[in-house]
Amino acid sequence: MMHQPAIGDLGRVFRTSAGLAAHLRAFQRQQEEERLRRDRRQDAQGDEAELMDFAMVMVSASEMETFRVELDSYDTATIAALQENEVALERALKEQEELLLRAHVLPDGRRVFKTEDGSRVFDEHGQELANSVIDPVLVEDGRPSWETYKPRLEEKMRLLDERRNLLEYQQKLDAARERIDAGEISREECDEMRDELKTAMPDAVRVQVPELASEVTMDTDVTTPSSSGLAADTGLAIQDDMIPSSFTPASIPGLTR
Repeated sequence: MMHQPAIGDLGRVFRTSAGLAAHLRAFQRQQEEERLRRDRRQDAQGDEAELMDFAMVMVSASEMETFRVELDSYDTATIAALQENEVALERALKEQEELLLRAHVLPDGRRVFKTEDGSRVFDEHGQELANSVIDPVLVEDGRPSWETYKPRLEEKMRLLDERRNLLEYQQKLDAARERIDAGEISREECDEMRDELKTAMPDAVRVQVPELASEVTMDTDVTTPSSSGLAADTGLAIQDDMIPSSFTPASIPGLTR
């Protein structure tokens, strides 16, 4: 004769079965959520790998040749800008020299210029001099004034700074050409070089490139010195390669070489 479970026993069996079922459903949900997270991670890694693959795509030979042609056009424009700079710099140096030769000379050899109102004196570098160094009344009125000399000094310094920037840009072009001549480069590296060369291009070069000339907003205003004049130390060392080779005066007073 089989033993019939008591009502209390049946309740315990039902509760146990229901608990196991709930636990199983919770476990299944946890497994499903873990699977979804794993799938998302794999998808993200796949997207990242695709981006890396795209970045590492090598530039084709035809695209490399197109870049070389672009570099050649930039180099031609830079040479043209340097030639224009040379002509302007020669003129500025000659004008400055003419004024320096007519200027009042201090015992230490410095050339000085008195303001038109006769109250202040500046040396050839744009540094204002104290009355203890030179009394303005000692500078003859027939000498070139500071107002006449200052624009020539500023123009010379502007052109020397422009020439330095042009030479530096020319070096960037040479470095880019050497890089593409060395072998294959990725599209990412090629795009970075092209963007950098366009961003760093001096306005004097940009105006020589027809498709870029419209982007130039030339500022014709020359920076004016402070009330005390141009600083004696401008921080611009005039190197030999910054002075036009065709301009070789015997002596330019005040021009540091």
